[in-house]
Amino acid sequence: MPQHLNVAVPWSLSHYIPLHGFNPVYRALFDHAHEDVVLHAWDNVKLHRRFHSDAAVRKKILRRVKDEELRADRFQEESFAGSYQEFFRLPNKVMTAELAGEIEFHHTVPFPSLQRPFVFHCESFGSLLSSFVQDGIGPIEQCNEMRAHFWNMLANPLCLGIFSHVDETLEALHRFFSDPTIDCKLFRSRIGLSENVVQGLAPKKRVVLSRPRFLFLNSCRRSPDDFFHQGGHLVLRFWKEYLARGQAGLLIMSCRKPGDEDLSDYGVDISLVRAQTGRSIMWGHGCLTDQEKTALVADAQVLLLPSASLQSVLIMKAMMLGAIPVVTDTVGASVYITDDQNGIVLQGVRKSLAYQGAAVGICMERYVRQPDLEDSLVSQLTSRVCALLNRPDAYRNMRTRMIAHAQDQFSGRAFSDHFWSAVSDLYHREQGTSSRSGVASAQGKGSLRDCTIQGDGWARVFESSARPTLRVNTGLGVVWELGGAMIHAYGNPRIDLNDWSVLAQYYRPGAPRITFANALDELAGKYLYSVEHQEGIKFTRLTLIGWVAGVLRPFPRLYRFAAWVLSRLRSIFGTHWAGPTGDPNVELVRHGVNGYNIIRHGVRYYAILQNEGAFVSVKAESGGYSSCFSGYSVEEVERALMTAHESESGREDSCPQSSDRISNPVGNSRL
Repeated sequence: MPQHLNVAVPWSLSHYIPLHGFNPVYRALFDHAHEDVVLHAWDNVKLHRRFHSDAAVRKKILRRVKDEELRADRFQEESFAGSYQEFFRLPNKVMTAELAGEIEFHHTVPFPSLQRPFVFHCESFGSLLSSFVQDGIGPIEQCNEMRAHFWNMLANPLCLGIFSHVDETLEALHRFFSDPTIDCKLFRSRIGLSENVVQGLAPKKRVVLSRPRFLFLNSCRRSPDDFFHQGGHLVLRFWKEYLARGQAGLLIMSCRKPGDEDLSDYGVDISLVRAQTGRSIMWGHGCLTDQEKTALVADAQVLLLPSASLQSVLIMKAMMLGAIPVVTDTVGASVYITDDQNGIVLQGVRKSLAYQGAAVGICMERYVRQPDLEDSLVSQLTSRVCALLNRPDAYRNMRTRMIAHAQDQFSGRAFSDHFWSAVSDLYHREQGTSSRSGVASAQGKGSLRDCTIQGDGWARVFESSARPTLRVNTGLGVVWELGGAMIHAYGNPRIDLNDWSVLAQYYRPGAPRITFANALDELAGKYLYSVEHQEGIKFTRLTLIGWVAGVLRPFPRLYRFAAWVLSRLRSIFGTHWAGPTGDPNVELVRHGVNGYNIIRHGVRYYAILQNEGAFVSVKAESGGYSSCFSGYSVEEVERALMTAHESESGREDSCPQSSDRISNPVGNSRL
């Protein structure tokens, strides 16, 4: 068993990194972690609410980001280091370092803070590079840049170990770096499926093959646009040949159906698909939960995965629940399936889609369409599946072997125990030989210590979409799902790669204002209103607060008491005090300054006359107010107001005394 270990899991920042997130391949490490392993990861909803309600905390983090900017190196945009920084912006780096833990755990692509030890798990070597480059490796210069960049990271003494359950991946890392320092850090791990993923489901004891069910399922971690990359067109072509042989069955296509023109371009018989839809072909277009997808797997007799890339979780689910997986011989498939023993492996993908990269010196995946390969895969799929189903005893024997193999080799508990024990040994061994102690153990102990994932929050993030998935679009607002959160934005703004961060709207000028919630009902219908409507409602509340402040101003004790009560209410109720329609990026900063209200909107501050109604951002930007001042700080706007007032009155001392001004009487209350 592992010794006590505090582990930081930094990938939960709402910073969308392709292939990087709460990947279900690693869920067992969390669901079955030993009690001595304490895992820390940011909860984006909690972070959003804290940054929204506590300006002091938000400013402290932003100051650290600014300090980091001053120390950061400047990379050329075309360099590989620059590409890497696009995925790991400074706010995320600061938040990674802020997260509690003695050691960091990274997977797929490492983004360490380099302020404490870390370990890295890599399923596919290709994924390590493909997040940054497309269509394979480029010139030798780019390859050398990538090698140098990752070598500096992985050869660093802070990197304690590099794990993989795929021998080919470990071999690729060895050949790519050709460095003994990295070689001694390479370790083979187990792999396994969390028991919670298949909880309540078990392989059916009796299988009827008179009308078998076939399932094609888009991987929950990939884009729905990957239909062809995952071999959906090959499945439809197979179905035509399957029916032509007089076979019976039901094909469930749980994915978005491409357009007829696209299907036709990939050799699919459109007329057959139309004729069989609703008869032998069923399309599932809705967004299914992870549990619903798992239930579909449990009801199928054959899972069709003729994909150009490995789909580990779907393969393990199928084997656990009794659905024979049909896969291609892509890199890593041999870890799970032995052909004709516990599944079917179609040949040709490795040879046709992989090439020996001259610059890299190892086999890299290159995804290009090859009609001859597609014809071969369809032919193999048809002949192998029909031969198996026509011999019921052979099918049942394979299924029995498969289930037994999966239960033995893909135990989530065994995977978790083996991995965390190895990591614990590496960490405590390093602590015993290093002068460093507690490098980051005290981090995350401050005002953000309660903004981490707790309890059933792990299930929410693992079962959620790893890519931004549109859930609601009313024309007035949109709601996306990403990383276990519902993310609302007014209108339908363009959201760039780094705008998914909870810090983006405070850090990057022009970033859209977004709200994070655990579920749709927590948004209280915000997506049904425009930002102008919301601001009008909030300004009515602001007007009431201002009127009360004006009435109580001659009575200092009552005034201070009312301000204290309102401040306490906001500290208790946080964002909800502003009402369910509150906009987290509009804030009353000063009230009644020479007849103006000063309002923060995004990163700018605006002063508008009190008698001109609600603050509307579009109106302010288009010059719709009779008088409006703006700037990037409160002081800048106040100076402009003072100058204008002095100019109009002709007096030097025209600014009201501090006792006559309401300086943030409502504790930075939101509009």
